[in-house]
Amino acid sequence: MDEKELKDQLSFTPQLEGGLSREDIARYDNVIVGGMGGSGMAPRMLFFLDPTFPAWLHDDYGLPLKNEGETLYVAISYSGNTAETLSFAKEALGKKHSLIAITSGGALLKMAKNENVPHILIPSGFQARDATVYMLRALLYAINREDLFVEPAGEFVDFQKAYEYGREIGKEFEKKIPLIYTSKSNQTLSYIWKIMLNETGKIPAFANYFPELAHNEAQGIIPETARPLAGNLKVLLFMDKEDGEQVSREMKVFQELASSQDVDVFSAELPSGKVSKLLFTLVAAKSAAHVVAEMHGVNADKTPFIELFKKSL
Repeated sequence: MDEKELKDQLSFTPQLEGGLSREDIARYDNVIVGGMGGSGMAPRMLFFLDPTFPAWLHDDYGLPLKNEGETLYVAISYSGNTAETLSFAKEALGKKHSLIAITSGGALLKMAKNENVPHILIPSGFQARDATVYMLRALLYAINREDLFVEPAGEFVDFQKAYEYGREIGKEFEKKIPLIYTSKSNQTLSYIWKIMLNETGKIPAFANYFPELAHNEAQGIIPETARPLAGNLKVLLFMDKEDGEQVSREMKVFQELASSQDVDVFSAELPSGKVSKLLFTLVAAKSAAHVVAEMHGVNADKTPFIELFKKSL
């Protein structure tokens, strides 16, 4: 995603086609979103922007076993051909649930048109992980919460600065396995880094958050007890001035103690404001992942094993 592509996505104006108005949507008690991989990032971003909003992600086949009150189901598949999301949509239709589809085409769009399902069409031609802002804007429009993703006072994060910083971070992870650590409130951001490094960088990468990881994972990465495995690990620790005092202290103490015990830690600072944090992460993580792919001599855009796996099912 270059700067023009990001600006295009930020200026995207969704349109809801079909028989359900946004006024109708307001009567629902909660939202269940069916989505996988990059297409599942939009609801994760929604949770990040507003953790109190009554929405849940279902990243599996069929429907979740539990729902409460009047539930709106939203099927998101960028390609429109994601098997799990199609299963979600078909079962929701079969049970006469209210359904909205968000897609760029494929079988999901065909289903929506054939079954008169309200839907939002988003631009095609991207990898799902690179079209997350399109999908986020579509989801927020569908549930009438565009207020969560508006330009903050001042300007959005500096694209070029975030891009260059991402490249700097990427160079730290040549032949390393990243462990991306944030506070719990920022766990969506660490997950974005994980997805980008997995799919674009083509390397294993893992995400976790404080304070939970301090009760388990922290012990498993100490070189004295984890050798020789720990030699391939490197922590990417994202500090945030807006984190709570207790969690911030935990993260600082972890950095000091882990570094003193030869854990390889690279610390970075997140910008202020949820929207700026999100945009910084999307730009920097993609940039870093491209650097990792370049260093390892692999194609950043293609995901051959994932495609092979899907075709083999």
